Amino acid sequence: MNDDEVWDAVKQTLSDVQMDRPVEAIEQRGRARRRNRHVFGLAAGGGVAAVAALALALPMATGSSGTAPAPTGPDNQAGAASPAPAGNTKLVSLAANLTADNASLPGDASLIIEKVDARRGTVPSRTRYHLYTDSGEYYYTEARNEFPRVIARGENLGNGFHTRGVAAARYAATGDLAKAREQMINSVYDEGKSPTGAEQDRTDILRQKGVANPSPLTDEDREKIAANHLWVNSVDVLSAGGGDPKVRAGVLRLISTIPDVTVVDSTTGGQPTLTLTARVFGNDTQHVLIINAQNGVPISSKVNSPETETSFVRTFKVSRVTVADISAGKS
Repeated sequence: MNDDEVWDAVKQTLSDVQMDRPVEAIEQRGRARRRNRHVFGLAAGGGVAAVAALALALPMATGSSGTAPAPTGPDNQAGAASPAPAGNTKLVSLAANLTADNASLPGDASLIIEKVDARRGTVPSRTRYHLYTDSGEYYYTEARNEFPRVIARGENLGNGFHTRGVAAARYAATGDLAKAREQMINSVYDEGKSPTGAEQDRTDILRQKGVANPSPLTDEDREKIAANHLWVNSVDVLSAGGGDPKVRAGVLRLISTIPDVTVVDSTTGGQPTLTLTARVFGNDTQHVLIINAQNGVPISSKVNSPETETSFVRTFKVSRVTVADISAGKS
């Protein structure tokens, strides 16, 4: 089975996805739809990575090449972890600094203002407003003054993924990285557990879509799938918990274990930044994430897919707020 055969099968399974709808609205239709969005919004390509982005319930890799060893030393502090793969030590250092910051967290929710420019077809640019509460609720609107109505009606789009992902990131800030990786990779699944029989399900689906003899997954395939899931879930959580330095620290430690992520110093808008480039999609697609070099707050995200001549650009403004003030239209 070659990449083109797999991708043809994948595209057929997603023929009814409306990409002019925000993923936040689609989330109510179930976890699987959420992962479908990453095929187009992030992976946008073929091969194993495209199947991985479909989240066909595949467990995390069992090999060792993509898994960082568990941290050692007193209290499993982030700074005591084994060295990150070459090129990612900057993330480990920043994560350690964030973990050491014991300042109290203001507010009880994170407000993310996201400006989106999708350079593909006729998808218009837009501004999205995301409210992630510390108790797990998630509210979304494209008009900020609509938040009081959305909250009053109980239009909570949280489906458990963000709660599990944020918890995995918080644990990763000072805990066992191998366990934290598994938690983050599986956070998208119900109850945070990868279903059994996943690889057979994958084979059956591909056969139904016309792939006569799907090749079995190799250990290398599973490693790539694990890296894909870890990156996609971690970046989502960086938005969901972007107002919490402990969550940012955990995400940075998790990302530091992905071999196919490079990190370089940069400057954005006159401020020192780090530019992270991930190549975890099985083709030429790359995801460039820029974060503040001092506090890890996400600044921008750009997905480039030369194969489809597609780019998807997002910029972020992250702040801490109170749900009461947002409900009252005060902030």
